[in-house]
Amino acid sequence: MADMQAVLFDFNGTLFDDTRFHIISWKRYMRKRFGIELTEAQVRAQFIGPNNSTIFRNFFGDRYSPEEIHAFSLEKEAEYRAAAREDPENMRLIDGAPELFDLLTARGIPFALATASEHPNVDFYLNDLGLAKWFTLDRVVYDEGKLASKPDPAFYVEAARRIGAKPADCIVCEDSRAGIEAAARFGAGRIIAIDRTTPRDELLADPRIHAVIHDYRNFERFL
Repeated sequence: MADMQAVLFDFNGTLFDDTRFHIISWKRYMRKRFGIELTEAQVRAQFIGPNNSTIFRNFFGDRYSPEEIHAFSLEKEAEYRAAAREDPENMRLIDGAPELFDLLTARGIPFALATASEHPNVDFYLNDLGLAKWFTLDRVVYDEGKLASKPDPAFYVEAARRIGAKPADCIVCEDSRAGIEAAARFGAGRIIAIDRTTPRDELLADPRIHAVIHDYRNFERFL
């Protein structure tokens, strides 16, 4: 197989093992704001992967305006950051990710983020998790309300455009069903799945996935 010339990363559940924080914050927020009790299974099935606007629209239909949904999204993400800061031991990138970023930088291999997160969370990742060492904001495609949510490939199309890469030359690292579908529709040269969100057996059974990993140690073999 040809060498890959660029790497695109999802963030939540892919570089930061934060699915638990999203589950906690969705359950807290829906209870506090709407009096709705969600199970963990419901959150995993309906609330992990797409951006918040899509999640709220899928859940509530047309009950709320875009402005109200945007406000809900900001409130929910404040809950998420609070939940993450309550667990400082797990406020770190997945093992091997910092070393991989250093390797990509040293080799001159371009890389970017394509995340459904909104700007306040991106600031949180850049500052609290130290991503600013490797990423500037122009190499982070995040939810500004302009791009279709995953599983649409728009986030990856834009991320590749920003670093001047063709889809077939890109590795995409993803964890969620929606994200893997987006990477496949994008036409990624290789999809590497991280088994932090979606069951490993399900990932291994997907013929579109090149490899399933638990962390980024020894990632060099995929480049």
